[in-house]
Amino acid sequence: MGGNIWATIAAWTSFCLVLVLSAAAAADHGLLQDLGLNILPDISKINISLDEYTRMMNTYLQTRENSVDTDTAIPKLITFNVEKQVWWKKRDVSVRLKFPITATHQVEVENAQLRILAPPQAQGPTTVRVQVNQLLGGRRKKLLEERTFYLSKNFTKWCEVDVTSAVQSWLSGDINLGLELVCLDCESSLSPYQAAITSLIYPDIRRVRRSSPYQSERRTDCQKGKRQKRKCCRQNMKVNFTKLEFPEMNFIVEPKIYEAGYCHGLCPPNYNHATNHSRIQSLMHQMERKNAKIANRKIIPKACCAPSKLGPLEILLINKDDPTKLLLEKWDNMVVIECACS
Repeated sequence: MGGNIWATIAAWTSFCLVLVLSAAAAADHGLLQDLGLNILPDISKINISLDEYTRMMNTYLQTRENSVDTDTAIPKLITFNVEKQVWWKKRDVSVRLKFPITATHQVEVENAQLRILAPPQAQGPTTVRVQVNQLLGGRRKKLLEERTFYLSKNFTKWCEVDVTSAVQSWLSGDINLGLELVCLDCESSLSPYQAAITSLIYPDIRRVRRSSPYQSERRTDCQKGKRQKRKCCRQNMKVNFTKLEFPEMNFIVEPKIYEAGYCHGLCPPNYNHATNHSRIQSLMHQMERKNAKIANRKIIPKACCAPSKLGPLEILLINKDDPTKLLLEKWDNMVVIECACS
């Protein structure tokens, strides 16, 4: 009897878990469909050239610069073309690349990508694993990233690897001995036809653009230091697309991280109501609360802290219809600007 009971409980638990996971998957699918990410480009056909990236990234940055819906500094796109390229005859799967990056005044690197134009792979596999190392001196090196490249037997392909930490260290004063590009599966040299590092860099410490109208609009931001019984206000929330664990998010080029914000806090009587309806609801809640013990029924809930004003987000992503191009889109209602009780 006891065994049957536990078996029944286990079965019901598994059934409920399946329902929860199915609901979560449906919600995720709905989000991706609303964002236009339910149809993805063929990853093996992605071939974004340096010229295309530079053109569209400058367009994206200019759009952000012209937008009133941002209060943060806008980075600059700086490209470092390869200065020296060396490969070894006895080990031609390893290539060393040197770029003219030296220490400068205090800067912050948002991200930096090594972009290489890989030669056709007439011999051997076209899907290969590649490591990029930062050379530190002697035999010391630091693994920056290992990534799969989807190459071609007949034509060149542009590939990219994240080298943010290396560029930041060089600009901060560390010695620049270059990068090592190692193809783990290649049978011939992966010596690139062209190589460059594209970096989004803040010229000095990141500062708020205080002239932006957007900052004055965010009048419901939570005040620092006032944490106890905080009334409804806007909290900061940074969203990292790459950590949302949706493979679809990997096709977003910029931004990788953005400030989304969220609303949280108490909604006392007559405090920052979003609508007349929320005022009435708050009054009804107070009235029924007084008679709750006598009425013995559910009380109308008080108003809740929620977004009252939302803003869009500029997104630069790979064009699903043409994987050699980038596409600039505006996603609505992605950023909380103000909060109110509703």
